Amino acid sequence: MSAPARPAPSPVVLLVYPVTLLLGSLFSVISPVARATRSSSSEPSAPLAPSLAADLHLSESPVNYFARKNNIFNLYFVKIGWLWLTVAFASLIIFQPAYNLSSASQAQQETRFRRSLQAFLRWCLATSVWYLMTQWFFGPAIIDRSFVVTGGKCEQALNKVANAGSGSSSVQPETLFTAAACKAAGGAWQGGHDISGHVFMLVLATALLAFEAVGAGAVASSLSTAREGEGRERKASDPNASSPGDQDAASGMGRTWSMRLVWGVVVLGWWMLFMTAIWFHTWLEKWSGLAVALGTVYVIYILPRRLPPWKDIVGIPGV
Repeated sequence: MSAPARPAPSPVVLLVYPVTLLLGSLFSVISPVARATRSSSSEPSAPLAPSLAADLHLSESPVNYFARKNNIFNLYFVKIGWLWLTVAFASLIIFQPAYNLSSASQAQQETRFRRSLQAFLRWCLATSVWYLMTQWFFGPAIIDRSFVVTGGKCEQALNKVANAGSGSSSVQPETLFTAAACKAAGGAWQGGHDISGHVFMLVLATALLAFEAVGAGAVASSLSTAREGEGRERKASDPNASSPGDQDAASGMGRTWSMRLVWGVVVLGWWMLFMTAIWFHTWLEKWSGLAVALGTVYVIYILPRRLPPWKDIVGIPGV
């Protein structure tokens, strides 16, 4: 089994995430604009995403564009972030030579098929964690459940229930609400510990794509070097022989654009993580979201390097 052309990223690269949160959180404290935007709010605003609990405490007309929950990047990138991740990930599987099955060699086809299955399994594991955390966990998602368990509730909606004479009911309405249901009822999450779903999703998505892209790029680089060597030998023996580059122009364009898409999603995801660190959530909420995401990344991408039986199941990108 061939190794990648260069080693997999060191776990140290994951420090970019806590550093990003630290810088963003410090900026939110130091910057007069950020402090003014937070302190000028008299009413809690609605969640950034309808399935995530959030108590943002932002003004109705934030000074900074990225402090607005309806900014275009939040609406069409972050809110459907897992769709962007899936499309970018699929482009790697379709276009990168580490995964496509165009090789005539039976051994190489078997290796690439195994890589594809293991990559799909890694995506399934990450998607399962994301879904349980933010969408559904035998009812409300884990983020919503943790918010309620730690004392959070849909206050404005509960006040409406009390004013309607339903306060004597034995049912505790706050235990029935998800963030989406709370928003639909005209309420707002207050109290409790709100794990930052944005931080969780953005860290997990960008780390997954980065690890997968580096692994796929290592294989592509190794194959390119091998083909160049074969091409030089072929040219030396037959000056009229066609070069591999002439034959692979079309597939090369697909590989290039898939990598551009992946790294574009990673860079924009990092930027939105930085914006989240500045404008939204408390320190503890952001760091708890980071901890869950990095724990997931560790199990999927770092642990296989130290645990061979787990490596045999989920694999390592590019190996």
